[in-house]
Formats: sequence, C-alpha cells, structure tokens
Amino acid sequence: MTTMRSGIRAAALMGVCLVGGAAGSEEVRLTVKDTPQPLATALKRLETREGWGITYEEPLSAAAADGAIDLTYTVTEETRKDAKLQEQVLTQLIAQQAGQAAPRFRLTSAGGLWHITPVQGSPLDTPITLPRQERPLGEVLRVLCAEVTKHSGTPLELGPTIGLRLETPITLEATTQEPARTVLARVLNSASRRAAWTLRGQGAQKKYVLSAHRVFRLAGDTPPSTPAEGAPKQPPSGH
Repeated sequence: MTTMRSGIRAAALMGVCLVGGAAGSEEVRLTVKDTPQPLATALKRLETREGWGITYEEPLSAAAADGAIDLTYTVTEETRKDAKLQEQVLTQLIAQQAGQAAPRFRLTSAGGLWHITPVQGSPLDTPITLPRQERPLGEVLRVLCAEVTKHSGTPLELGPTIGLRLETPITLEATTQEPARTVLARVLNSASRRAAWTLRGQGAQKKYVLSAHRVFRLAGDTPPSTPAEGAPKQPPSGH
C-alpha cells in the first residue's frame, strides 16, 4: 500500500493521473494545459513516468503559442515494455499537436530510441563522417556538433547535460556519411548508460542547442539506479 501511494504521489507531481483499471493495469491520463510547446512537456512527463527513451527535436522557429494535450492510455508492467504500445501512445500525442501555426512532427525509431522530429527536417538528418576516436564523452559530443554545423550550415551547440558524466572516456568507431542522429544515439547509449536528447531551435540567434539527459523512471516501483531500467530497449527498426 505504501508503494502504491508513493507511485500515485509521484504521478500527480508530473501532471499524470491514475484513473483506475483492471487488476494489474493502470489507466493513465496525461494532461498538459496552457503551456508553450505542449508536446515537448507531454513527452518529458511520459518519458519519466514510463522510462521510454524519447528524443524531441523542434524547428528553428517553433511556434510559441500555448496549447493543451489530454491523453488517456492503459498500461501494465508487461505492456510498458511493448514497442507497439509505445508507438500507439506517441502517435496519439503527435496527433494532438493542435493549431494551424503549431509545428508538425513525425515519429521514427532508431538506436533504441523513439524520435519526434519536425516534418520539415532537422540538422540531425545531416550525414556526417568522423574518424575513429577515443575521447571523453563531452569532447565527442562537441565534435559531433561541430561536424553537423559544418555540413548543415546552421550552428549547433552543446547545451546542458543531465545525469551524464562528460569526462567518461568512450570509443567512437569511424562513421562514413551516417545521419548525425544515428551517430548521436550510438554515442549516448551503451550497456551501462541510456540517454536521450532535446534539440531546441533558437530562432533569434539562428542556431540550435542540443541538450542530453539520462533516461530513467521517476514513477512506479523501480528506482532510477536499477540496471533493468538503464539498459536500452530497442523499438522496431522502421515506421
């Protein structure tokens, strides 16, 4: 009973309500109101509640009008790990992106992550070529940003990172004309680390800022440090 109360309390803090359901299942209502880029807010809440790895990339000049999202779905401990449920929920979220002036998005999957990207394209679509290198994680991320800037023509800067040790040495194998998004997913995810990112457009400065973060659940019975939650989960390869 104590664990159940803790889960409900954490869900309420994230704007997520548990509204009942069959034994062993939860009917979850995810609501976001009067918030700029409501899709971005909803995705973050969904990621921290379910532990799904979700990246979000917005256009350079994303609409700043307030909006609302109201979505209800049913989940169990078993279906929480089901790529079909994840795809269904994320597709419904994108469909609720309201307003003619709001950016339009698409859903893809690669590198064990779900990607919400603008239909008009993103700097991370840019093919990049990098030699094999052994460097700290932070240096590799900055090199990747510089390569995207060079070939896309639009500045990309590394912003805040949450839960990542940038001094950790990693090995990046040589890559030839691979989409930067694919390379980034490989850099950020390993057997011991699971991470996603947000790409924000800075219209006034005509640049993008890439922010990376560890993925873990804040709600439910599993603490963030549990290995099963830290291991990447591979969604289907194409949509």
